Amino acid sequence: MIESTDSKDLDSASEAFRLLYRIADRLRSPEGCPWDKVQTPSSMRPKLIEETFEAVDAITRGDSADAKEELGDILFDLLLVLGMYRDSGDFTPADAIQDVAEKMVRRHPHVDFSGIEGLEVSAQGEDLKNSSVEQVFSRWNDIKNNVEGRKKDFVLDQVPDGFPPLLKACKYLKKAASQGFKWPSADYAADKVREELLEVKEAAREDDKDHLEDELGDLLFSAVCLSMEYGICADAALERACRKFRRRYSYVESGMKNKSNSENSNPLEEMEALWKEAKKKGL
Repeated sequence: MIESTDSKDLDSASEAFRLLYRIADRLRSPEGCPWDKVQTPSSMRPKLIEETFEAVDAITRGDSADAKEELGDILFDLLLVLGMYRDSGDFTPADAIQDVAEKMVRRHPHVDFSGIEGLEVSAQGEDLKNSSVEQVFSRWNDIKNNVEGRKKDFVLDQVPDGFPPLLKACKYLKKAASQGFKWPSADYAADKVREELLEVKEAAREDDKDHLEDELGDLLFSAVCLSMEYGICADAALERACRKFRRRYSYVESGMKNKSNSENSNPLEEMEALWKEAKKKGL
């Protein structure tokens, strides 16, 4: 039997959850906050996305204090939205929590969940403890598709249309790769990037923005494919590049403010020189 969660930690988490639950309810009560009372699940969508990005940013920066605050904000917004669905008679917060609990147990047949209070499960019969991550993930998808009946006619239909384009590209490529459709090597993928770049240059010579947009899209998509061949998350790589650009351009901007304006000066050359300085400094 697995060791149970520390009872003190569980009790404190439960008490804190109940407190936040009551606060969310009070804010949406007749005596609550005018803003909270008029929100709907639809109107809360941007806030959920914003808070999630802020939490991811804190985690990326390794700022545990900020991550604690941002993850708490996400939890609070979730309680607000769950309360809205409860009040409209769709489902209760307990329904959502119970559903995901049962789903996690169902999708982990290789894990022993016995001994968890309030959870009734039969003995887990599948031995995947020594299996690879890929094998466990494959079993997860098999349960999702064939046991839960979530299988789609086409594998890419499993990816929501509302995903941001970069995330959608990653998901599409992963789904296709799971069916055996992938470039034979990273070198081959790199060649495709070079090929797409040439096509972009050719399209740029034409007076056809639609064609150029199409070719640029192919170039970006092939770059995502290349990153996957190297086992690199394209989203994380682009985020890293954005942070690097911000550091270096901030250095450039600061340097330009300290330079005296001259009629003979070339701002672009000065900015490029500062950019090179930032690179040498490791920014």
